[in-house]
Amino acid sequence: MRMPGPIANAVFLVTLVGFFTHPASAFQQSHGRHSSHPLSLDVRPAKEIDERVAYEVNKAKLILDDLDPANLLASSYLVSAIYYHDGFLTDFPAERNSADPERRIVAQISNILSPERKADFVRLLHEVWARSEPLGPTRLVDPVAFTASSGGRGSHKYAVDLFAAEGTPVRSVSRGLVILADRDWNQVDLFSTTSRKGGNAVIVFDPDKDYFYRYCHLSTVLVSPGQLVGSGQPIGGVGHTGLNASLPGHGRHLHFEVNEYVDGHVRAIDYRRLLTMLRQWREVA
Repeated sequence: MRMPGPIANAVFLVTLVGFFTHPASAFQQSHGRHSSHPLSLDVRPAKEIDERVAYEVNKAKLILDDLDPANLLASSYLVSAIYYHDGFLTDFPAERNSADPERRIVAQISNILSPERKADFVRLLHEVWARSEPLGPTRLVDPVAFTASSGGRGSHKYAVDLFAAEGTPVRSVSRGLVILADRDWNQVDLFSTTSRKGGNAVIVFDPDKDYFYRYCHLSTVLVSPGQLVGSGQPIGGVGHTGLNASLPGHGRHLHFEVNEYVDGHVRAIDYRRLLTMLRQWREVA
């Protein structure tokens, strides 16, 4: 039986206060300094972590039960679960208490996201957009003034790394709606962003194409969830946040992804197509 709205909200407020009174050490990962090798995302199991995971998953469930434009972007973990392509976390051990907490949350939310619920979410994104005054033309631009790119074998199948000096402005590829803006990445805080690997990140929904653009490892984030952006508008700067980019020699680039929504399903665009898209945007610039 569902609790009435006021009672559910009160329970969540009390619970949330409890989370913030726990010592920060309870959320620290079990690894120490970075090495030259990728770090494991596993953690030392803790009651506080399990409680936080359960809280975030339940919060997403309550939002989905009464989804509307007012609460659409209230959970960054729900937004991430909507964004990630179908099957991304299918085999992730979401119930193992030593597994990456952020992915546990997103994986558990993904398990309750039917195509119909995803369709409802995207429909409301379009509704929010339709009620607003769209910013600028539908042109597409490079996300950053990069000097080199990489992707594919040995790197990313569904993303490209665009190399540029730290602090170089990162621009919105298209006009659209900001649906996620993680800005407070902290290496020792398991819940500072929705992805410890990605660090500070922005996701923009492009209603003209039903594309999601994700920008990761940002040094600064200049936008907020629910904000409208125009094509070419600065949304942050190149940085080295996130466990991957913070490793020695792994910074100085923008990690860029594009996922497309089609009839209740989200599909990742592979790096070959991404590189082709980047060339096309430069040709028409």
